[in-house]
Amino acid sequence: MPTADVNGQKINYEVKGEGIPVVLVPGMGTDTTFWDVLIPLLPGYKTVTIDNRGAGKTKHNGKITMTGMADDVAALLDHLSIFRAHMVGWSMGGCIVTEFSIKHPERVLSLTLISPYMRRPSRSSFAMAAAMRAVKEGADIEVLSMIVQVMCFPESVFLKREEKGIKGSKTPFGSTIDGIVDQMEAVDAYDGRSRPSCVSVPSLCIHGLSDIMVPPEVGDWITSQIKGCKAYRVPGAGHIINPSTYHKVMLEHFKQNE
Repeated sequence: MPTADVNGQKINYEVKGEGIPVVLVPGMGTDTTFWDVLIPLLPGYKTVTIDNRGAGKTKHNGKITMTGMADDVAALLDHLSIFRAHMVGWSMGGCIVTEFSIKHPERVLSLTLISPYMRRPSRSSFAMAAAMRAVKEGADIEVLSMIVQVMCFPESVFLKREEKGIKGSKTPFGSTIDGIVDQMEAVDAYDGRSRPSCVSVPSLCIHGLSDIMVPPEVGDWITSQIKGCKAYRVPGAGHIINPSTYHKVMLEHFKQNE
């Protein structure tokens, strides 16, 4: 995949398809492959995916911050000669695209926040810190992976695994443990609770009603703070939501704002 030398970083990205651009920004510890299931569900659009600092094949320098990653998105779009696009962010990616949308509203056709937060829940930070510390002290990164899965997937996923006799499921991260730690420091340092009220672009907030990592009431609060923001809630879905449950609503949101 290509890279762009911007903001003193070597940003890895991928562009697929043709049409109106849709920028997809993943969350902590994930890379461009996070969107592999969604992209085929967006025919007629040019998708731009990015490895944030600390993830995937992006080579980063210096401290990671939410505003710095938002600036990377802007610089990448400049590099690609893309002025306006639909902006989509999952989890931490929601913070990034929110910051981008506030700083560059003229460049945003629409904003879609999936499983968003503006201040990470304390319980989730506590669990992640414990798992990351265990890995840094010698535990296999699978320990962190399993904790993340517990926080991201609903009970139904684990019931199916139990029925099939699956005791564990190793999900590879799109990042090293050092990259995850660096991103987590950025997440812990970020408090964007004053930011949603500054958003002035057409917005949609999607949240799973069985989200443990970021409870759905957080999504409800963000929706209430963004003027005119539409809400879409997915029963039984956790922090990672199957795109087949929301892509039609998101496509409708796109088309209403083109």
